[in-house]
Parts: sequence; C-alpha cells; structure tokens
Amino acid sequence: MTGVEPASSGGPLEPLVGRNCALDLFDRALCAARAGQPSMLEFAADPGCGKTRLLRELAVRAGQAAVPVLAAAGRDGDRMRRLLTSLVAPAAHRAEPVSGASVLLLDDLHLAPPAVAALLARVAQAPPAGLLLVVAYRPRQMPGWATAALGGVVQLNRRTFTLSPLDPAGVAALLGLPDGRAGQRVHRLSGGVPRYVLAYRPEALDGAVAALRGLPAELPFEVTAAVQLDVDALEVDQRQMLEAVSVCAEGFEPTLAGALAHRDPAATSDLLDGLVAADLLRTDPALAPTLRFRHEVDRAVVYRSLSPGRRRRLHAVAADILRDLGHPVTRYAEHLSAGGQCTDPAAADALIEAAESPRTPRPDAIRWLTGVRRLLPDAGSTDPRRVRLDFATADALVGAGRLRQARTLLQDLSRRALPGEDQRVRALVARARVERLLGRPFDAYALLLPHLDAPAGARARFDLTAEAAVAGALCGAAGVAQHACELGRLADKLDEPGCGTTAAVVRCFVAAHVDCGFPAEEALGRASSEVDALADDELARHPDLLALLAWAEHLLERDRSALHHLDRALEICCRAGLVALTPWLLIGRCAVTCRLGSLDRALSEGEDAEEVAVAMGVEPLVGLARAHRAIAVAWRRGPAAARQLAETAVLDAATRRPNWYDGVSQRVAVRLRFLAGDRVGAAPALLRACGGVELGQVEAAGRACWASSLAEMTHRAGRRDEALHWLAVAGRHAQRLRLRGQSAMVRVSRARLTLDTDPRGAAELAGAAADSFADIGWRLDEASARLVRARALCDVREWTAAEVELAEARRIADLVGSPPLRRAVAGVQSRAAGAAGRRPDSAARGELTLTRREWDIARLVAAGASNAEAAEQVYVTVKTVEAHLTRIFRKTGVSSRAALAALLATGAVNYRGPA
Repeated sequence: MTGVEPASSGGPLEPLVGRNCALDLFDRALCAARAGQPSMLEFAADPGCGKTRLLRELAVRAGQAAVPVLAAAGRDGDRMRRLLTSLVAPAAHRAEPVSGASVLLLDDLHLAPPAVAALLARVAQAPPAGLLLVVAYRPRQMPGWATAALGGVVQLNRRTFTLSPLDPAGVAALLGLPDGRAGQRVHRLSGGVPRYVLAYRPEALDGAVAALRGLPAELPFEVTAAVQLDVDALEVDQRQMLEAVSVCAEGFEPTLAGALAHRDPAATSDLLDGLVAADLLRTDPALAPTLRFRHEVDRAVVYRSLSPGRRRRLHAVAADILRDLGHPVTRYAEHLSAGGQCTDPAAADALIEAAESPRTPRPDAIRWLTGVRRLLPDAGSTDPRRVRLDFATADALVGAGRLRQARTLLQDLSRRALPGEDQRVRALVARARVERLLGRPFDAYALLLPHLDAPAGARARFDLTAEAAVAGALCGAAGVAQHACELGRLADKLDEPGCGTTAAVVRCFVAAHVDCGFPAEEALGRASSEVDALADDELARHPDLLALLAWAEHLLERDRSALHHLDRALEICCRAGLVALTPWLLIGRCAVTCRLGSLDRALSEGEDAEEVAVAMGVEPLVGLARAHRAIAVAWRRGPAAARQLAETAVLDAATRRPNWYDGVSQRVAVRLRFLAGDRVGAAPALLRACGGVELGQVEAAGRACWASSLAEMTHRAGRRDEALHWLAVAGRHAQRLRLRGQSAMVRVSRARLTLDTDPRGAAELAGAAADSFADIGWRLDEASARLVRARALCDVREWTAAEVELAEARRIADLVGSPPLRRAVAGVQSRAAGAAGRRPDSAARGELTLTRREWDIARLVAAGASNAEAAEQVYVTVKTVEAHLTRIFRKTGVSSRAALAALLATGAVNYRGPA
C-alpha cells in the first residue's frame, strides 16, 4: 500500500498547544501497531478545536517512526472509499501487500458519504495486523450510520479522546503572550477554542487595551477560510438564511429570522433546524427560543461577507421589527445606527438613550453618537438634544479611555450658557473627574472648590461634594475631611437610592487618606456590604464605586476583600468597554497580590497596568504602575534590579503638581535606592517625597509605615535621636488608626533599632509583628519579621528558637518564589552558625578538602540555593546534588546548610583541583 505524504505540521501561527495527552496516547498506540496489534483512536472535538491540526502532527510523528501513513478527509468521499476498499480487499487483489504497521487517518468523518459505512465497519471489525486507525469528527454532526459503523468494533483496541478547549495558559502560549490578563481576556472571548483564539491574535498582541475591544477589523485568513468552508457546504436557502440573521449580534428569534429572510414560518423552521444540525447555529437554553451563532467569530465572518447595501437593508428591517415588538431600545440601537436611520429625530433620541445605558459597551455608544452628531450639525449649542448628546458623548469617551477628547468636549460644554445651574454643575463635575483620571487631582480640586456653595439642586451638590472629596484626598487638600462629613449630611437629606452607598464609599476612601475622626473600620464594613448588594448594571452606571472601595480596603488592610472588589470591577469594565478605570484597578491588583505574596500575579498585573496607562497617556499612573511593579521585582530579583525601574517611575514627576500618585512612586524609588545600598541623602529625599515633617503627601493609612522607614534610614545614618523621634511619630499614627499591619511595621522597625542594645526585647517585638503579619496574610513582611527575630535570638544564644524562625522564613521564601528572601535567610543562618562556633575538629586543623564539583555545590547551597537550583547551575541531576551533599556533610562534620555556610565563611575548607 502506498503511503501518503504527510500534511504540513502548520505555520508559526498555529503551534500545537495543550495536546500532550493526545500525543502520548497516539505514541503508545503506534508502538502497539509496530508490534502487530491493531487499534483505533477516536478524536471528538467541536469546530475549531484543532483536530485537523492534531492529525497533521500525528502524520509527522508516524513518518518520523518510518510507519506508512494513509489519509483522507470526509469531504473527499471517493478517496476515503478507495483507501477503505484497499484495506478490506482480499490479499490476492491488493495492489500492494499489507505488512508491518500502518496508520490510517480519517478526518471529518461526520462529512463522509454513507456509502463508506459498510467499508468502515469491515475495517473496524477485521483490521489488518498492525493497523492504527485514527478518526476525527464533530460529535454534534456525527450521522447515525457512522456511529453505528464504529459501534461494531470487536477486534480493535478502541480509545476515544475529546479535544477540550485550551485553558488560559494554553491560550497565552498559542498567541505567544505572557501568561497574563491579555491571555485570560482572549480565553473568555474565545472560549479557549484554538480557531477563535487565533481570530483575536492581532488585537491580543497589541496589548491589554486592544484585548478590551473584541474582534479585530481584519480576521486572519486561516480563520475566515475555515468558517467559509462550512458556509459553502450549505444549500442556497440555508446560506441566505444564515446571512440574513448574521446582522443579529445579540441572537434572534424565529419570527425575526423569517422576516429578515422573507420566509414563511414553516420554511423558516426547516431552515433553522438545518443550520442547527450543521452546528452553525445553536439554541440558547437560558433564552429559549433564542438562537445564536455558535461563536461571534463565525457570525463576524458571515456578516462581513455581505454587501454594504444588503447590510443596511437587513439592519433597517430588524430595527423596525424589534421596535414594533416592544423590545428595549438597547436591543435595536445597533440596527438603527447600521441601518442609516440616524436622520430621523426619533431614532436619534433612541440612540442617545441606548448610549446612556450602562449595558452598552462604550465603543458602541461612541459609534452610535457619532452617527447622531451628523444629524445635528446646525443645532444650537443650547438645544436640549444637543446638550444631552454632548453629555452622553463625553461619558462614552471617558469610559473608553479617550480622556483628552472628553476633556475638550466638556470644556466646551462648560463655556456654554447651559439651561439651569444643575447642568453647569454636571459639566463641572465631569471635567473634574476627567482631570482626576488623568492623574491631575490638584487641577480637579481647583476646578470644584470655588463652586462648592453653588445654588444648585441637592443631587447636583451631592455629586459636586463627592468628587471634591475624592480629588481632595488624592492631592492632600486641607478641607477634605469636611467634604466627607458634608457628603454624609447631603445623602441623609436626599434619601435617594445609591446616594447613601456612594457617601459611605467616598467617606471610607477619604478616611484612608486623611484623619477624619470617625471609625473607618465600621464605615468600611457598611460600604462593602452595600456595594455587594448592588447589581452589575448599577455599578456599571457608577464604576468609580468599586474602584474607590477596593483602594480604601487595600489601604485599610482588608486585602482579600479588596481583591474581590477589584476582580468584580474589572469584569464589569471588560463587559462595558470601560477602559478609563482599568489601569487604576490593575495597579490595585498588583499592590494587593504583591502584599499577599503572589509575586507572579503582581508582576503580570503591573505590566498590564503600565501598558494600559501608556496607551491612555496618563503619566502619573504609568509611574504608579512601575513603582508597584518594582516592589514585586525587588522581592523576585533584589532591590538593585528593581531600583532602575522605580527611578523611571519618577522621571517626570517634578514637572507636575504634587499628587498622591507621584508621591507613592517617589517614596518607593527612594526606599529601593536605600535597600540597594545607596544611602547617601536617602532620609532627606524620603522626607521630601512624604511632603515634609507632617507627612502631608502620605495617605493616613500609610504614615506609620513611612515614618518607620524614616526611623530606619536616620538610624543607619547614625542620627539616633532623630530615629527615635520618627519611631514615636510612627507609633502615634499606628495607634490612631489601629491597623494591625501598620502597628506590626512599627514593631519591626523598633526591633531593628534595638537589636544591638536589647536583643531580647527586639525578639519579642519582631515575634509579635510576625504573628500579626501572618494573621492578615502578609507573607513577605512576616518572613522579614521572622528574620529580625532570628537575628535577635542568635544574639541571646537561643539557637533552637532561631532555627525555627529561619525554617519558617525559608518556607515562605520557597512558597512565594523569592530568591532574595532565600539569600537573606541563608545569610542569617551563616551568622547564626558562626556565632554558635559549630566547626568540626578537622576544620580547625585545616585538613578539609573537597573536589571541585563538591566545592561548587557547597558554595551554591551555602548561598541559599535549593537542590534543584544547584543542579541547574552545575548541570547535574538533583539526585547527584543530594549524593554530593551527603559526602560534603560527612567530610566537614556538619549536619545542616546553615552550619556549612558558616564553615565556608571561616576559610577552613579548600578544594583539591578538578573534579
């Protein structure tokens, strides 16, 4: 039998990802076939899951094993019939005798003609020796005859494998992306199906902002061709029906489908049943009798194949039908816009109403409103419809992250003679919010301050005061506490749904930044429960609520709750296309996950945040993202590696007015410079970044932490009295807010300052701090506190207790994946072992010699490397390292890594030359 040239294994756009189990299954079956045992593999998969790509890979593997390969696809029924006939023909009539192993690949079996049923059944029931039969099909479209033919298998060892969609990591690998948020977003959009993943590839590679936009303008050719192949196989009437309903992105009912395709109900039902059987349409169980395309990519391919004139006509028909049936305006707004009906004033009002809905993705709203604007080129600037259009457009631009365009439009609105004071206040508040989102809270507050007593309605004054409180908190304004109190009073007077929740969230955010004089913990609990009770649609209408609440929770040390609210906010922003808040939310996730010890997630979130902030052109947020990413880098690669990144975060900060974003970035940069060993001028630089002796640029919830840092810096500089002063300041701030993490930081700093004079007291302080950090989940800070306690315990010669603390710190270092923390543990272990005087007699006589390989491994282990890391460094297996360590311990007389490190530090061990 003549083998078939294996198909190409695919170009660079289609690597084989996530199919290792299937490949292993094939390799085992191929080995059995080479031993003369026939078998069959079935690969069942939905469209686009990569069964054809997998079969190409199997053909290549079989060819590499010198096993003949025969292949046919269901669409080529004649070829499949000839191959099966050659296998069942009597030996005397075969063109070539069958001998040894062979592989028969049958792709798209669901498309094969019924004429091959008997042949397939005969091969399955009486296969030639050494035959490996591999079939692939779509289970939804598998005809009964094919199922019956395979069901009679007796002589074959049969295995069925379902090709599942890829997980987020597989999606990222297929796209060549880091395993971050962009890959996760594409996974949600594509369902993990490789064909649809590739459809999003151009946008995904453009970054995190592009991943929010959905499908790119141009789909990859291989994706379009694969979908078009399914469409071309339809009958003419079915194809026309599919094209007609492709204008319905949100799904459709049979009544609408019949009207669009001009078919009566009976014909419509038959055509839709055929399209469901072809698996191009699927029913929506949650919204019966609604039907949808099996995926948005399939709909897009069909829709984009329509001529522009036919698209407009279909959209116009759909808009009229849905409106007459009483559907909400958001359901048919896209049809109004695409159908060219914006010249109708009623349609214009409907589009503006739809654009104002929180359910509407912001890019769609901008497109609709742009069409409406063409209707009103000559409308007066104070025309009510024009004013409403401009406010809706500004809101959509802000949501889409086009902040500077929104600012220009709002500036124009503010200069007009708007009807009523409430409209003027609304424009002013919107302008201030844009300035805040651009990282300019000082300018936002300056806009609002002169108008706080404006003679506006109660709701307008509430919105004005809320924005003033938020902007004032971020720029350190003096009267922000009064704004927070006034906001509570206004909410009580209004008694409107949502106002009380907004006031509670804003007051918590302000309390995290300034001393408001009310219990923040109690207010935070109320705010959190009230926000959790709101539906996603309401939160999409007021997206700042979740962002402000989450940041308040992070600053007030409720990190897990903050993470929950950040996740929910990001989901809402993704669904509604709200880009403006995305960098702030991602930075929050970076900060929270880093503090909780998830360094990989923190680095990924920080990179995504910086990417979005750069795309939006918001420099203060770019710096803030880099600063928080630098903190994670410091734990992963050390302060020296993080220092450069942190310093790029503050390059342009001096050109801007003081604000909270730049203040955080500057403080982080100074702290990392200090930790990297550059301590000259560190304390004065940090004091300037904190806003002076009053720490005015530091949020109230963080003042104890930064005052503690000032205490450590001044102590290292030899200014003990100044260090004690800053310790006292830190203690007062910690006591005022009663935050466990801040109080623990003060204890650790006090322990570091008293290590030399009162090691036993330092040990108690550090131990209490470590316990507090453990309770709130701050793993990295816990490990640092345990290291301080271990040093103090060594100084009082409590070796066993010190070993316990070091073991726990090392466990945390391994858990979070922090080599710098592992090295710090090894350093304290060396010091402890040296202080204990643990050296064998042979070392004292200078008689210890190691081989070169033992010497290399001993140095790596003493520096804190694990067995696996040492094996990687010296290019041997982990078992080899373990064997070497056994010999090293035997020669040196030590029994722990810490003792080995101390012994090497004495210089008593040498190596005798090449291994």
